[in-house]
Amino acid sequence: MPGAEDRQRKILGFDQEKFSSSHILCIGAGGIISNIAPTLCRKGIGKITLLDDDLVEASNLNRQRFYPKDIGKNKALALAENLQPECIAATEIRGYAFRLEEAPEHGIDLGCDLAICGVDNNPARMIASQFFRCLDIPVIFSAVSADADHGYVFVQEKGGPTISSVFPDMVNDDRYPCPGAPAIADILQTVGALSVYAVDTLLTSRRRYWNYRRVSLAYASLDGSAVLQSRADELR
Repeated sequence: MPGAEDRQRKILGFDQEKFSSSHILCIGAGGIISNIAPTLCRKGIGKITLLDDDLVEASNLNRQRFYPKDIGKNKALALAENLQPECIAATEIRGYAFRLEEAPEHGIDLGCDLAICGVDNNPARMIASQFFRCLDIPVIFSAVSADADHGYVFVQEKGGPTISSVFPDMVNDDRYPCPGAPAIADILQTVGALSVYAVDTLLTSRRRYWNYRRVSLAYASLDGSAVLQSRADELR
């Protein structure tokens, strides 16, 4: 669409050509990715791949990019369809009804410029961290708290610390969240915005002086950012 990218091309450090030729792989297609992927499409990303084996439920509609017509459908497939009207350029969008660890055995090419992990459980975060570290591909981890008040974004960059450096307890945590936890759009939009900004800094020359960012809706004193370093055992 002529002119649709005009204003963002003026942003210092933003490179539309690089952004529009890049491929982002999204792990999960629920609340967090629903607040990231539409913005990527509206900024003209080149390609998005969505992975999720979950189904759309009525309780998802308050905060995820789904509609009554989508109830009972696979989330990745439904989100891929719903993102099409958001595109301002020739963005290629593909959804697959598989988890990350299942994708290779189904012949899905997981090569990408960066990955975004928007799942709600630590076992999947650990799999994503290890998988893309082996491929030397950066991963953005986004998560929100069980009470829907605060969240964080962590950028696992090439050669930098992994998610287990930030949260060591994740390594042996095999629990999955219980269904029915509180969930609302505002905190998802907040961490989604920070995640999209992190995407820009990884693909273009926009500045970022953190690899860990936390934010609370209720307590500004809990907001913060840091440049975290790798543990000694990660550098061996």
